[in-house]
Amino acid sequence: MNAIHDIYAEIAELRAELADCILTREERAETQRRLEEALAEAQRRSRKEAEEGA
Repeated sequence: MNAIHDIYAEIAELRAELADCILTREERAETQRRLEEALAEAQRRSRKEAEEGA
């Protein structure tokens, strides 16, 4: 459960960074890439947890 919480905390942090920070184009692209990876990982973990619970 802690790992799931960590991924959602990371997602929230990345979203806040994109919304509130002044970033260069390169930094914004890197942060966006990291966010997309974190969202994909959260989705994988959620599916895995659902499969194990079913």
